[in-house]
Amino acid sequence: MDEESSEVYGYIVSFEPVLKKNIINYRVRVISPGVRSWIIYIREVPRRFKLGVFARIKVVVSRQTGEEKLVAEEVEILENQKPYEFVESIIEEISRGVVNVVSGWRMDRYFSLPVTDEEVLNKLTGGFPFKAMCLFIETGRGLSLASIMSSKEYRVVSRMLELLKMIEEYEEESDRYSREELTNIVHSINPQS
Repeated sequence: MDEESSEVYGYIVSFEPVLKKNIINYRVRVISPGVRSWIIYIREVPRRFKLGVFARIKVVVSRQTGEEKLVAEEVEILENQKPYEFVESIIEEISRGVVNVVSGWRMDRYFSLPVTDEEVLNKLTGGFPFKAMCLFIETGRGLSLASIMSSKEYRVVSRMLELLKMIEEYEEESDRYSREELTNIVHSINPQS
């Protein structure tokens, strides 16, 4: 996203609820195919939202808290792009230096990838080797480790997204039922309408 642009295109790689002043927002990390990363706050989870999908997000810069934050005005999940799935992986080591390199196994294949994203690096602290749920995406530079979380964290996030989806479906069904009942009541009161 450049200075004039108000749209971000990229893969949704993390999702975290944030409570501020009794209002729930969601902190979402988005990575572009060019490996640029943004933290964007969304107020409502859109339909078909899940980790690993490609989205177009219309954003505005908010300075309400004294710091600049990107806030989503509109989120559109783009289905013409391949979604990526988290896979269980074994992280064997990280070589820190001018370029940090993470090595391990995913789907019975060895990988060794440079990692520059601070959010990923912050989750790679000691205790090697360890199992983790990792999201790998193809970028302009090749395969990239876009997100990493513990198996427990992944289960919690997945269940939270499932619950939000169930609530949305329930609300839609409830709205549909209410409209039908209201129409029936109006027709019973005034059969002409």
